[in-house]
Order: sequence, then structure tokens, then C-alpha cells
Amino acid sequence: MDKVKIAFIGCGGIAGWHLSHLLGFDDVEYVGFCDIIPERAENFVKRTGGTAKAYTDYKAMLEEIKPDAVYICTPPHVHGDIEFALIERGIPFLVEKPMTLDYALAEKICNAAEEKGLITAVGFQDRYLGIIEKVKDYIKDKQIGLVTGAWVGGIPGVWWWRKKETSGGQIVEQNIHLFDMSRYLFGEPTKIYVSAGKGIVDPEAAGVPGYDVEDYSSAVVTFENGVVVTLLTGCYIRDGGGVPCGLNIYCADATIEYGLRSYVKIRDKNGEQFYRNEGDHGIIEDRTFIDAIKTGDPSAIRSPYRDALKTLRLVLAANESIETGKPVDL
Repeated sequence: MDKVKIAFIGCGGIAGWHLSHLLGFDDVEYVGFCDIIPERAENFVKRTGGTAKAYTDYKAMLEEIKPDAVYICTPPHVHGDIEFALIERGIPFLVEKPMTLDYALAEKICNAAEEKGLITAVGFQDRYLGIIEKVKDYIKDKQIGLVTGAWVGGIPGVWWWRKKETSGGQIVEQNIHLFDMSRYLFGEPTKIYVSAGKGIVDPEAAGVPGYDVEDYSSAVVTFENGVVVTLLTGCYIRDGGGVPCGLNIYCADATIEYGLRSYVKIRDKNGEQFYRNEGDHGIIEDRTFIDAIKTGDPSAIRSPYRDALKTLRLVLAANESIETGKPVDL
């Protein structure tokens, strides 16, 4: 195909991020944008030249148009029917993380998509970072014992993020990126234990009514190869606070510092090597997905739904550990 016909379901912030990349491609045609807030969908129509149509009902959209692929950029709690509607029509999709808050549902979606032979991708954007490829290549023959990491900051402004029933909490919705990166770099986990707490964030004072997620947590994940990763997660930081987010990898003969989406610093017997992230890795993610649709070859997609299912299982197990106070075997 010369041009890939694209539609969006969900036209919020992350959808705008993807669209900003697609606008730089000359082989994409826009056919529909859907959002429950009409102005958002209409804004996307304007940004893409006004030839697509805006919708507030994705089912109505899919009855009228026939996209080659769809971007699903909705809050975590509304997945399921959307994916099955696309699968039924044989439409490939890229879905943002987390794909759903229900592992059994995600597994059904995955199985149904594979039975249809559909190309799928999940928005684990950091897998496309050039600096991460340097890390992955550097550690392939290294002995690694401990890894520490953190995603600690404030509370995002969207209403659904602050409620556990709609976001899954900060581990599931946000720090899922570092949990996924741990899998990408170190292999498959066997056990996770998480301790968490609340009480620092005052929902009224912070202006976040309905807030009920954990303020902070510390997760210890053990991997099949013996690597032990400790990941800190927190959303209680206010003015004057701050934690360097990313990963620190402690090898037997080297230390690697990954500054989240920013840089990699390697210290070993040869001294210090510093690599700054160049360019927008999201362009690579979206280019990879579009090329997969054009060629029918998904092999370059670094996070197909089946693989992403393993990361979803890991972060949902983190929530289980918080709730039970016990380790969870994977």
C-alpha cells in the first residue's frame, strides 16, 4: 500500500504525541478521530488537514470508515470492547500501556488478535531508545547482581490517574515503563514483593479529589538469571523535592547509570563513557508500526501484545503483593 489509513480512538495527550510523529510521515492518511470530548477529536481533524472525520462513538466510526490500523489511546479502565471491535473487523492496532487492568481480559484480547493474524503493538516507547540499545549490547556478557531504579515525582493532572480503579495505580500506569525495561534488559522475573504506603498526599490540599492510589512503594523483583531489581515508585514529591529517575545497573566490573529517556553513563576499566539520548524515540516506535502495517511484517516491533502481556502480569502482581503483603511467584 502507498499510504496507511489511520484512525485514533482517544485523542488526549499521548495520542497527540503519536500524531506529532505521524504528521512527519508522507505515507499516512487520516480517516477518523474519536474521543468522548468532541473538541479533542475535532482538533485532531484540523491538525491533519481537515479531511478526516471526528466522532464521539468509535463503533459509529468503524461502521463508516475502514482504517488500515488504529491507535488506541484511552484510559486503562475502558479497554476490552474497543479491541474486540477492531479484532472482529480485522484491523491491526497499537494500544497504549497499560493495555487493561484485567489480566484475563488482556489474555483474551491477545489470543483473539493472534487467531486473526493481526499485527499488534503496545506503547512501551522506551524500548526504541538508542541509548537503551547501547545498554542492552553492553551488558549481554556482563555479570549483574543488583539493579536499582526509581520513578518518583508528582501527580499527573488527568482525573482517572488518581483513582486506582481507573488507572491501576502508579506502578501499573506510569512506572510500568521501568518494570518493562527491566524485562527488556534482564529477562523474565520469577518473584516480586512490594511494600507501599499512603498518608503524605492530602487529596484536598493537593487539589486531587478522589485520590486513592499509593503515595509510594518499593518493589523487589527477582529474575530467572538471579538479577535482583529494586524499583521505587512515588507521586508525593512537592516543591523542592526530586529523585533522579531511571536505572542503576551494578555489574561485577562496571556500573551503568540510565537517566530516564535522557542519557546513559558507563563506568568501567576504560574510564567513563557518556551517551546522551538523541532525537525522538517515539518517531522510531511509530515508524516501526507503520512499516509493519505496510509490509505485513511485524518482526521489528519491539513490544507486540504477547510480550507486553508479560509486563502487565508483572505490574498487576505488584498490586497483588501490595494488597496481600506477601511475595507473588510469577
